[in-house]
This record gives sequence, C-alpha cells and structure tokens, in this order.
Amino acid sequence: MTMYGFPNAPTFLAVDAVVVQSGHVLLVERRARPGQGLLALPGGFEPGETLKDSMLRELKEETNLKVPVPVLAGSFVTQSAFDDPYRSARVRTVTHAFYIHLKPDTSLPKVRGGDDALTAQWVPLADMDPTTMFEDHYFIIQRMVGQSA
Repeated sequence: MTMYGFPNAPTFLAVDAVVVQSGHVLLVERRARPGQGLLALPGGFEPGETLKDSMLRELKEETNLKVPVPVLAGSFVTQSAFDDPYRSARVRTVTHAFYIHLKPDTSLPKVRGGDDALTAQWVPLADMDPTTMFEDHYFIIQRMVGQSA
C-alpha cells in the first residue's frame, strides 16, 4: 500500500485562472504552506463543481475581482491541462488552467486578497520572476499567454 492506503496514490485535480488585462496578470500571494509568500495563480480544488465553476469561484474568493461573472465567462480565450507528474511537491496534482483575457482599459480592476490568499495584485507580464512564483505557475502563464499570441 502507498499513500492514503490506496495501491496507487490518488491524483488531485485543481483549477487555475490566468487572467490578463493590459499586459498584466492577476496573481495572489499564498497565505500558507506550501509556497507561503510566493506568487501564484488564483485557483484550487474542491469536489462537487464543474472545472469552470470551480475556477470562477476560486478566482472571486481569492482576489475579490470586481468584474462580473458574465464578463469573465465571455472573455475566455483557451484552456489547457498541466499534468507533469512532478509539477507539485505535495501529491500528484493535475491542474486545468483557464485563460481569460479582459479587454484593455486605462485602469485595472480592483482586487483584494481573500480566502487563502494574503494579497491579490496585478503584475506586469514583463516583470514576472519565476523564482518568486509557486510551483510551475510562471510556466503555465507563459504557455497560456503564448498560445493565444
């Protein structure tokens, strides 16, 4: 037997939101371990929801993003699964990322950290630093944004 008493360790399914507007990506600062203090995509996992519904809920809970859900849903660009077996040091975790590209504006929507996010902030894509980011979130952003270019 392995972890959790199963013959094979379970695989967790998570969701992440890659929200971009005017050359900035929406990130949260993780409140707790693992990755406490690192920047991450808003997301998580919880059973009983579709992936899209879970992502929208996590996005709102962690960032308090002041954009109506219909606008977010209408701004989807693409989605992709990230399933490298070693992408997470916790347990085998596959994440399904959704790329949301909001229309450019002179001001970014207000955000505030909530739930398990200490802060929420808009970070210029050009200023992202992989050494300050949680797990593979830097590479998820690069791949998702690059796919639509």
